[in-house]
Amino acid sequence: MNDDSFKALMLKNGVEQANRDVRIRPPKKMSSEAIEAARARAEDAVTTFADHGLSTEEPAPMDKNKPLEYVAYEVDRSVLGLLDEAPFSAQYEVDLHGHTVDEAANAIAILFQIMNEHRLTHIRIIHGVGRHSKHGRPLLKAYINRWLKNNPDIVAFASARRSDGGVGVVNAVTSSLFNDRWGRT
Repeated sequence: MNDDSFKALMLKNGVEQANRDVRIRPPKKMSSEAIEAARARAEDAVTTFADHGLSTEEPAPMDKNKPLEYVAYEVDRSVLGLLDEAPFSAQYEVDLHGHTVDEAANAIAILFQIMNEHRLTHIRIIHGVGRHSKHGRPLLKAYINRWLKNNPDIVAFASARRSDGGVGVVNAVTSSLFNDRWGRT
């Protein structure tokens, strides 16, 4: 796969290189037409079985105001300090607003592939809090929580600072950082 087709595939699935600008910007507001179009697309979507390898069985309900936090087994909890840096230096971010579960799974699977190929150490996933979902539930947040915990390359993740998106955004560090910084393989 050449670089142009790789970049086109990333853009198609919502994966884009993070902007390293240190200024904090207000979140982008979706127009009511865009919200309705995304909701209609999600409701009309046919469930497909893609080869992304991520579980799309519905997870347990999750509180939309509860922050996510995870540290892999045998990893020092001090790694959570990396996730609280201001600003978090994400190398790539994925915005999943308006995605169905299958579309989100495909975007996350591609992000995991990119993460491994390019040895990314810091990633950000914007999933929202479920304000525009059918029942107001943070469905994608619950899926992201499961998918990240089940990926052995994710060392730790936590919800972002409130100024960076709060509980609608997850920052994660990967084993590439762990291996590079502490010399493990």
